Amino acid sequence: MRHYLYIWHDPTGRMLVASGIEFKDVIPTLGEADGIVLRRGSAGTIKKPAAFHTLARQQLPALVLEDMHAWGSHAWADWQGASPASPDADVTAMLDHRGALSPLPALRSRFLAFAHDDGWYLKLFYGEWDDVAALLASVIPPALGTLDLAALQQGGDGYWLQDGTVQAELKTHDIDSVLNRRL
Repeated sequence: MRHYLYIWHDPTGRMLVASGIEFKDVIPTLGEADGIVLRRGSAGTIKKPAAFHTLARQQLPALVLEDMHAWGSHAWADWQGASPASPDADVTAMLDHRGALSPLPALRSRFLAFAHDDGWYLKLFYGEWDDVAALLASVIPPALGTLDLAALQQGGDGYWLQDGTVQAELKTHDIDSVLNRRL
């Protein structure tokens, strides 16, 4: 986790946008999944799509050692049940999609995430709010401040947490504009 957290929630789209949460922060929550489907780097092109990797739960802790920030962008979805041999065309299309969508029914996933420069920008789609609440409770250190999860769930404001203080913030995908004002 970085030394700050910017976060907002779109309840209609079942989506969180955040800056400050790194992939290594969510790995303990993903320990409840059987694994993840991961795309490293860009989405590729129609003629040459990006490669996807299926990682079992036991392989996830090794990702803590990876320099995921250097990957640029990445996407992942957790999966439950039998390991998908390889993502089929529908899963690949969903992981490459940039619009609003829910976790992937074919994988029985709780989360679908798109990230840029690990920790800089995260768009997290979810199926159930309780899963998001558990994830946030496990990743936000008390030193940043106490986020009112009930208020976040309502989706009214964005929030900035730093040095034990929580402040209202604009809801935007333009993370740079928020960080340039705040850091």
